[in-house]
Amino acid sequence: MAPDTLPQSLRFLTDAAHLLATTSPQISAHLMTQRNWFMFHNDLQQSDVQRQRVCGCCGHIMIPGHGSELNLETDKSLRRVKSRKEKTRQPATEEKSHTAHKTRKRVKCGMCGRSTTIAIPPPAPIHRRRVKLPTKTPQDRASKRSVHANTSTGHDEHVSSAEPAKPASANASSKKRAKTRKQGLQALLQQSQSTSSKPQGGLGLSLSDFLKK
Repeated sequence: MAPDTLPQSLRFLTDAAHLLATTSPQISAHLMTQRNWFMFHNDLQQSDVQRQRVCGCCGHIMIPGHGSELNLETDKSLRRVKSRKEKTRQPATEEKSHTAHKTRKRVKCGMCGRSTTIAIPPPAPIHRRRVKLPTKTPQDRASKRSVHANTSTGHDEHVSSAEPAKPASANASSKKRAKTRKQGLQALLQQSQSTSSKPQGGLGLSLSDFLKK
């Protein structure tokens, strides 16, 4: 096949195979096999997406859930299944060598039963940035000390200015108490005078009145 017509031929075979995938799976698989053969003889590599969609053995278009199966596997799960079958424990050195577990996709063809394995690359490592705190210079320390000294002196001045107001308030309270005490004494004195001036019970006569008679 001429190199100029190769892309058009591959596109035609791919479209025709997908159109016949449900109505005639055998013809669809034959067309995809021809497509794979053209790619192989022209040194064209298939991508992982193409390999997981089309079986490399029979050309069947693999659709998970429609006869084909898709499984995700890791080295850890494979070793666990193997150890259950063999009932032997692997050495510790081998377990340490597989600390970074690899994940892969395994697609099983629903027509021929062949499995296609595709490795999944591990996720990119997470890089955490450390925020560097600004270093304190001697000038910053000196300015901080001066600000602290100014605030402390201002606080002392405020306290000293507020202290003289205390005696004035104490004098005012003592004068108020003396005034109330004086008013209370005057009220008692007036009450005693009023009671002494009033005549005692009976007709208002005392012993002196009888003596006068």
